Amino acid sequence: MASTLLSPGVAIQERDLTLGSIETVETNVGAIAGPFAKGPVLTPTRISNEAELLEIFGRPNENNYEYWWSASAFLSYGGVLDVVRVDSDNFTANDGGMTTLKVKNNDDFEANYNTGSNSWHWAARTPGALGNALRVAVVDAGADQVLTLDGAPSTVTPGTQIADVAATKTARIHSWDAANMKLSIINETGGAFVTTDVIENGVTDLNITAVAEWYDEQTIFSGLKWNNIAPRPGTSQYVADRGGSNDELHVVVYDATGAITGTPNTVLEKFTYMSKASDAKSAEGAVNYYPEVLLLTSSYVFWGKHEEDVYDVSANAAAVTNNIGGDATTAFDLLGYPATYALADGADDFAVTLSEVLTGYEEFSDAETVQLDYLIMGPAAGSVSDAKSKAAKLIQIASARKDCIAFISPARSNVVGVSSSLDQTNNVVSFFDTLESTSYAVFDSGYKYIYDRFADKYRYVPCNPDVAGLCAAVTANGTPWFSPAGLNRGAIKGAVKLAYSPTKSERDRLYQKRINPITSLPGQGIVLFGDKTALASPSAFDRINVRRLFLVAEKTIGNAAKGVLFEINDEFTRNNFKNVVEPFLREIQAARGLTDFLVVCDETNNTPAVVDSNEFVAEIYLKPARSINFITLTFIATRTGVSFEEVIPRR
Repeated sequence: MASTLLSPGVAIQERDLTLGSIETVETNVGAIAGPFAKGPVLTPTRISNEAELLEIFGRPNENNYEYWWSASAFLSYGGVLDVVRVDSDNFTANDGGMTTLKVKNNDDFEANYNTGSNSWHWAARTPGALGNALRVAVVDAGADQVLTLDGAPSTVTPGTQIADVAATKTARIHSWDAANMKLSIINETGGAFVTTDVIENGVTDLNITAVAEWYDEQTIFSGLKWNNIAPRPGTSQYVADRGGSNDELHVVVYDATGAITGTPNTVLEKFTYMSKASDAKSAEGAVNYYPEVLLLTSSYVFWGKHEEDVYDVSANAAAVTNNIGGDATTAFDLLGYPATYALADGADDFAVTLSEVLTGYEEFSDAETVQLDYLIMGPAAGSVSDAKSKAAKLIQIASARKDCIAFISPARSNVVGVSSSLDQTNNVVSFFDTLESTSYAVFDSGYKYIYDRFADKYRYVPCNPDVAGLCAAVTANGTPWFSPAGLNRGAIKGAVKLAYSPTKSERDRLYQKRINPITSLPGQGIVLFGDKTALASPSAFDRINVRRLFLVAEKTIGNAAKGVLFEINDEFTRNNFKNVVEPFLREIQAARGLTDFLVVCDETNNTPAVVDSNEFVAEIYLKPARSINFITLTFIATRTGVSFEEVIPRR
């Protein structure tokens, strides 16, 4: 390129050769829907390990253990999992006495409840009975001192001014506790009251027998005082700069019963020095308005409305009304006492219907908004016919998306509790016989027996998450085009035994019916012993490794192709696309995923008619590597004096 310099100097130029590069596509995402004990409803939530499954969706129980252990099984193989909690008759714990409140998730809250006009102050973040263990404690600047008197003042109206006899100290009444003769006050001038002061009440002077700092003596629960959470709230700098006061407050959320953490009165989260001013900002410039802070950061509660037990203590009480959540130019009202709210009326419903489960799986139907690779059936829903309907729905979703595989097991009653192996085989074959032929599904033969450490018992759970997990495991090793089956890669984790372990003749029958046997081999463990997809017709796509190879290639190259959109369809663009795709395919070939490939993207398929219609065409031919399914070993005995060349047939 010619220099643009007109006199001696240095010209600096840049050329970007990074455009259109191949980016790694996350190809290890599973998906399952079920009736979990807690968590957001109808919202795909990505988790990466069993600890997150416990934290977000709770423990397994007698009603949902098959779903929970299905999720746990898949995660044990190395993938990540999108979990949807299905919408059943679970209700949200709250302090307003509402027995049928259901706040499904953050979107539901923001659309329907984030108004400040609810009948409840606080509600659990997710529906279910676990929310009944929650308590929410709120405190603000409140009173400055608590004076214990030897008599009752003549006036105990909040906001009324009082003074000492010497007229050197004045205050306003915050609240009066007649049972204990305690007067809570807001100090104004003259400093703090002491026990040598005498209160002037207009009739009889009252002696102060004890003085306590209000904030220091208040407890959240037995053993935890507010001053152990944080120093006392007061006025934020943001509000003080605007002429306001008393805007700060603290909120503590704790597990009162131990149902959530296992230990009663465990602090779950605390939020300090938030503001009542709707436009408040922290020193760092972040939003500090307490409803917004809680919406963005709390894992346990939703805010419903402002405090009601407040009154004005400003010098001009008549001019200022309750303005919590208002602007920051006036003195904010104060709580009479720290407020504690007990949440109740949360309810569980684990008896989900087939319709509710299928609605949960609908959250995975849009390939543009939810990325996934393995659609996990988990347990059957109800009867055998319901199980078939569930399987058919998952196959429909996977076939429509064309970027994932549905993993299906037979109905529980097909194999669990069936004593005859022949009956089990017939049941399994019958279950899958009418399901759609597709390369976007994988069938397996049954259920495994595991130890449930939460219930301290053994249970049967389906194997489809294990088969999906085996695919995730080979992908995690960088070889998604390898078969997940066999002794090297097909070991089923966590299985004590199988409900149905088919024999060789039974495996033959299953395999001919597109069903991958899972079998117990003496001395070798429990193994996936097949790698077929649910495609009935002979094809390269009737093997899992080939289908997975094409899915990975299609996703990765498809993403790279987006960089071609709106570019000029000429030789430069086409060559650039080929220079991106071919190295990627060579890497797969070097890793034994392909035997050969060809990329055609030139004027032969981008004809003038194609170019004029604003289209771009690339044809990618792949020769997939094939897994070994059948081995023939022939052993031939020969006489001692015979040469091998004489007996080996010419080929």
